[in-house]
Amino acid sequence: MDPEYYKFGPYKIHQKEVFYSTEFSYAMVNLRPLLPVNRFVDLTAEETSDLWLTAQKVGNRLEHHHKASSLTFTIQDGPQAGQTVPHVHIHILPRKSGDFEKNDEIYDAIDGKEKELKEKLDLDKERKDRNFEEMAEEADEYRRLLS
Repeated sequence: MDPEYYKFGPYKIHQKEVFYSTEFSYAMVNLRPLLPVNRFVDLTAEETSDLWLTAQKVGNRLEHHHKASSLTFTIQDGPQAGQTVPHVHIHILPRKSGDFEKNDEIYDAIDGKEKELKEKLDLDKERKDRNFEEMAEEADEYRRLLS
């Protein structure tokens, strides 16, 4: 793999889209507004620890940056759990009071978006892919938060 890119399942992620990395994990901006292993259960103890410590650090900074009051961490581990990219990753979602009428509706929203992605690789018609420059700019902003 080109050292300019990280591997995310079958996809290549440019290093400018990555804002934090450790030996085993990395945090990246999302194409649509973290280890090359297919399943969470396949991680070693060291990789699992690193992944969650990375998620904790990134989540803490993103919560403050987005003036949120809480965080939701999600992993879909395997196809029946809604995993659409065959690669272990955690979604870190800063949360604010009232962002969903019922708190657990976020899981239905995530599940719905994941199913649409699996069907069409197009999460929805209103949400557009961001361009490389937008993603690199956001990653630069988050990189500063974590340095």
